[in-house]
Amino acid sequence: MSTLRQLLHRTQENLLVLREREARFGGNTPLELVNQIQDHQTAIQLIEPALAEELTASQLERLKDELRPLLVAGNVEQIDLDEVELETPPLPFEPETVLIPAGPFVMGNPPGDDIPPQETPRHEVTLAAYRIGKYPITNAQYAEFIKRERHRDVPRKAGWFLREPPADKLDHPVVGVSWHDTLAYCGWLSQQANRAYRLPSEAEWEKAARGADGQRYPWGNEWQDGCCNQAGQDTSPVTAFPQGCSPFGCCDLVGNVQQWTSTLWGSQLQNSSFPYPYQANDGREDLTAKHLHRVYRLYRGGSFRDERSQLRCSTRGHSDPDSKIRWRGFRIVLEV
Repeated sequence: MSTLRQLLHRTQENLLVLREREARFGGNTPLELVNQIQDHQTAIQLIEPALAEELTASQLERLKDELRPLLVAGNVEQIDLDEVELETPPLPFEPETVLIPAGPFVMGNPPGDDIPPQETPRHEVTLAAYRIGKYPITNAQYAEFIKRERHRDVPRKAGWFLREPPADKLDHPVVGVSWHDTLAYCGWLSQQANRAYRLPSEAEWEKAARGADGQRYPWGNEWQDGCCNQAGQDTSPVTAFPQGCSPFGCCDLVGNVQQWTSTLWGSQLQNSSFPYPYQANDGREDLTAKHLHRVYRLYRGGSFRDERSQLRCSTRGHSDPDSKIRWRGFRIVLEV
C-alpha cells in the first residue's frame, strides 16, 4: 500500500531524474524525454490539489485513471498506481496542515541598516514539498499528548493544573515547552497517526512564512497593524489574525509565540556555527549534535512581546534547547 503523499514524493523524485537526463543532452533533448518530463509535471499538478481535499474512493480511482498514461517513463522508479489507497482519516487531535509545494524560494535579506548579519546574504534555497501546520500547536492538541504520556512534564509556567491546560486558553498556542519536548510530541503524534511528523527546519518555516518571492512579512512587504499579536502582554487564539496569513495560507507565523525549529545555531551565543547560505546537509540539521560541547537551537517568528522591528519573516533567534518560556511554542511539519 502507498498513499497520495508517497505517490507525489516518488513522482517528484522521478522528475528530478528525468531533468538530470535532459541536462546531459544540452539543447538536443529527445522528444520522448521532453514528453516524459511534461507528463510528470502534469501528474504533479493533478496530485497536489488532490492532497488538499478529502477524496472519496471513486474520486481516487478517477485520479489514478488520469495518471496512468502520464507515469510511464522508463528507467525510473516504477509506480504501481494500483497500490495507492486512501489515507486514514485524521485523528481529532491532529493539527491541520497546508501544502508547501516543491521548488525554490528567497531566504534571508541583503545587508541593510536594520538587518543583522545573521540574516544575510539573501539567497535562493530549493526545498522538496512538505506540509506544515496551519497554526502553532495549541494547548488542546498538546493536552492529548500530556494525558496519554503520563511521564511527560506539563508545560512550565503556563497555567496548567492537574495536567490540564487553562480552560480559557485551549485555542492558544502551547508555551513553556522545550525543544526536546517538541521532539517528543512529534514522535508521539507520528506513532498515533501513522504519519511522519517532525519540527520544521528554519528554511521550511521561512518559506511557509514569506512565500516563494521572499516577502518581508507573511501578508506582504509593508507593515500592517492588526495582522498579528505584538507589543502585548499575553498569547491570543491561533485563529485571531486571519488577515496575517502567508501566501500559502499558513497563519500565526509572526507575533504571538516564538516557534522552535529543528535547526542548529551552534555552540557560541554570539556567532552561528552555520552561517548563511542555508545548506541542509552541512550539519545544521543534526538532531543530536554530539560534536558540539554546547548547543543552541533556532526559533522563528517573534512573540506577543516584540515590536514590529523584530517580526520580519527572516528574523532568527536562538536559545538553549532545554529552555521553557511562556512566549515560545512550535508548529509541526508533516512529510509528504
